[in-house]
Amino acid sequence: MKIKIVDGWKIRNTVETDFSGWGTHADYPLIPLGEIWLDRYLKPERKLILDLIRLERSMRGKSFRLIRAEAKKTLTAPNKSKPRVIKTQKFGKTKIVYVDGADVRSQIDPYFLLGGHDLVYDYIPKNEIWIDTRCYEQEWVYTLIHENHERELMARGMAYDNAHDFALAAERMARRKDKVADFVRG
Repeated sequence: MKIKIVDGWKIRNTVETDFSGWGTHADYPLIPLGEIWLDRYLKPERKLILDLIRLERSMRGKSFRLIRAEAKKTLTAPNKSKPRVIKTQKFGKTKIVYVDGADVRSQIDPYFLLGGHDLVYDYIPKNEIWIDTRCYEQEWVYTLIHENHERELMARGMAYDNAHDFALAAERMARRKDKVADFVRG
């Protein structure tokens, strides 16, 4: 497999808003067979991402929930610690916590990318959204839009997959409105 370092900001603003930071052809058909795309903000964590890919291949056919549990068990530090908090803010009743994503990936969950919230990630405290400060700072606002929208829909009872799709649409709309996006497929 050939590793290609890519500009994830550009990818999220042109062809695939859901590109979370790394992937293969199996994840995103736009990635050529035999290539792994790694967002440049994740380059220092290259070994962890390659270990994740190896783990996924070794567990092919298993559910993502089982793969994630195995990744948490085998690819994170045995002595878990809290990630560094860069800053916090209130957003209505929700607390926004800007965390060092590399800490989260190495200590808690290798699959934590860009951001997340308490209704999806069991390690995020109630009524919190975490934003990964390792990604590009201009990305934070769009990650927050996505996570907040998804969280609101899930809090009203919508399943994750549906809420995620609506959150992607809200995120894309915000990117267009701010004129940072030029989606080649519409």
